[in-house]
Amino acid sequence: MAIIRSDTLTLQDINADQQQALADTLRLYRRLVRDLMTVAYTHWPVVGAGKGNDVVKVIEGLIHPTRQRPPVRYPYFAKRYYKFPSYLRRVAIMDAVGQVRSFGTRFDQWRCGKRKHFHAKPPRLTTRTHTFPSLYGSQCAKVNAEATHAFIKVRWQNDWIWRGFQLKGQCRFRGKGQAKSPLLTYNGRHWQLSLPEQFNPPTPTKGTPNRVLAVDVGINTAATLAVVDAQDTVHAREFISHTDKDRESRLMQRIRRAARKHARHGCRLPVGFCRQDHQRLTHLADNQAHQVSRQLVNLALNHDCQAMPVEDLKGWRPKAGKKRTPMKARFHRWFHRQRVNPYRQQGRRSRLKACARVCAWLVAASV
Repeated sequence: MAIIRSDTLTLQDINADQQQALADTLRLYRRLVRDLMTVAYTHWPVVGAGKGNDVVKVIEGLIHPTRQRPPVRYPYFAKRYYKFPSYLRRVAIMDAVGQVRSFGTRFDQWRCGKRKHFHAKPPRLTTRTHTFPSLYGSQCAKVNAEATHAFIKVRWQNDWIWRGFQLKGQCRFRGKGQAKSPLLTYNGRHWQLSLPEQFNPPTPTKGTPNRVLAVDVGINTAATLAVVDAQDTVHAREFISHTDKDRESRLMQRIRRAARKHARHGCRLPVGFCRQDHQRLTHLADNQAHQVSRQLVNLALNHDCQAMPVEDLKGWRPKAGKKRTPMKARFHRWFHRQRVNPYRQQGRRSRLKACARVCAWLVAASV
């Protein structure tokens, strides 16, 4: 499987005319995708049977008149989308067919009983989607070698013209792989141009695990995990919650009330204050660590994982939260090493290459 990485560059110094041209282009493209979805769904027995670029020929035969094919089934498209770029029209066709195909798959799963609950409503085909156009290279977008300027074909005053834009951003992958078609996006504040690059998957070295279970130990959530392979593809993602959260909260509240009552006259807390309650909290954390570790090992074995990396937070000191927030108490009761050690022990018993010395941001990025 090929790996695709993208550089996102922001369009800088956009005046009012350029802003209007980009907005009109995106609005017209989404409208065309909406209309094409109705055509694709109407003729789905014929369109759905096609694969790849075959669906483009089928739908163009219904909407696009040519010299050899003057009459078409839907002449509305030729009148409404006059002089629409052919490459951009084909992108819209593939986009519309993909959304209809996704709806058909989800509806078939619902009809076969694959639902979150028994009374789940059937999925609906939503034609008003927030999709973005993919600009075919050298046909709808031209980017210079340094990726500082770009020319994009946009709609301006009922015509399609080329407009120049300045780009701002850092290119990390451009020129290192096979360039793909740029993507024009808008996040509500800035117009951006995404430049994807395709790379061949790296050849794994001998002894390197093909699939791992990345574990991110949290405070509000007991663990967040993801199954990742050598090509950085995420195959599964799950969350494991605390089971004794209410009991732990009651014990901490009882200790807090006793501490306020004991120190209300300026007295210090004695050695061993609420020792039994603190021991119960420690035992709850230890029991929780063993339960979560067993769930993680079972998930790793079910997904054929060879390793289970865990973030290395040894020596890390968390900062307390703001005033009148429970974050300080949560950090105080966060036994990171007490949870990681059972992971490693049960991983060795199951012949997993459990590793705890992994950079924290690597695990968080994979999760």
